[in-house]
Amino acid sequence: MTYQPPSENIYHFEGIFYANTYSSDVKLNEPLFLDHTLWANTSITSGKILGVVIYTGKDTRIVMNSREPRSKMGKLDIELNMITKLLFVFMLLLAGVIVAFHGFSGKWHLQYFRYILLMASIIPISLRVNLDFAKTIFSYKINHDKSIPGTVARNSNIPEELGRISFLLTDKTGTLTKNDMHFKKLILEHTQYDEENVSMIARIVRAQCEKTNGPLQDIEEKFKENVQSTTGLIGLQQKPRKMRRDKENVLRDLITAFAVCHNVTPVVEDGKRSFHASSPDEIALVNIAQDVRMKLISRTNERMEIENPAGQRETYDILAIFPFSSETKRMGILVRHQSTERIIFFLKGADTAIQSKVKQNLFN
Repeated sequence: MTYQPPSENIYHFEGIFYANTYSSDVKLNEPLFLDHTLWANTSITSGKILGVVIYTGKDTRIVMNSREPRSKMGKLDIELNMITKLLFVFMLLLAGVIVAFHGFSGKWHLQYFRYILLMASIIPISLRVNLDFAKTIFSYKINHDKSIPGTVARNSNIPEELGRISFLLTDKTGTLTKNDMHFKKLILEHTQYDEENVSMIARIVRAQCEKTNGPLQDIEEKFKENVQSTTGLIGLQQKPRKMRRDKENVLRDLITAFAVCHNVTPVVEDGKRSFHASSPDEIALVNIAQDVRMKLISRTNERMEIENPAGQRETYDILAIFPFSSETKRMGILVRHQSTERIIFFLKGADTAIQSKVKQNLFN
């Protein structure tokens, strides 16, 4: 058996296991990866294994990843220590200069220490005491502040560190929102809407639903016009002209995407209608659509039905679903609008994943 030398990378392992078979001329070489390893303190609940201990003592990855604990000090304490050291050196030099002016006569070393004692007030010892006292008072006020209940200052350096914060990073949105998300702002290319404009969005979407049958009707009509106008006499189709969509049509299709592009299932329990989904983000988007009267009525594995603000039922056949993953960072759904036979692909995801998919113009 051969394997890589000790390494602190706990997510990578490579090795080769050599074994003899019943035939003396044939040898088995089996590659080994991270899935074939068991780290320290691992217990096998059932079955038996054949194992080899390869890393021990200081070569184990737990030991190689361990670091010496460091003492935690506030930046103000570190800066104050540096200033104190500089003042101390300055005091020694100044005492030496004064003694040098006297020509180092007599017991000059006693005079040197005398001047050091006289100038000891240069170092602000009381400043450190006053600073620690102020930190204690600030920590007490943080613990008893009614505007931030439940906050506990476990260290007197907390007030100082809070005053120096430049960036605040969190692990995910749910930590701050408690997985209860609400609509705040909708930003489009030419305009933006906030939660105070929900009624305006509902009026615009209703007017568009009354004029069009399903989403992307303007795209279909303009595409047909472009194809007809760019087809030559001999039947050779040229490159279609570029086009720009009306912002109200875009808003109607965006709200439709909220109501269609998801994995949400409506459920009725005890007479109350609710939504079930794998992520609260999905439910939040469906709720946004419902606030503007684009309601999700039912959903199965093959079909989805919604009711638009004009009171019309729109049925979509689900042709394919591309679930969200941490690698792609996007989710898509391919549907067919039954009444128009229009096949539409809705896509949503993180900005980094969608940016490359967005085109400035529909036709290139």
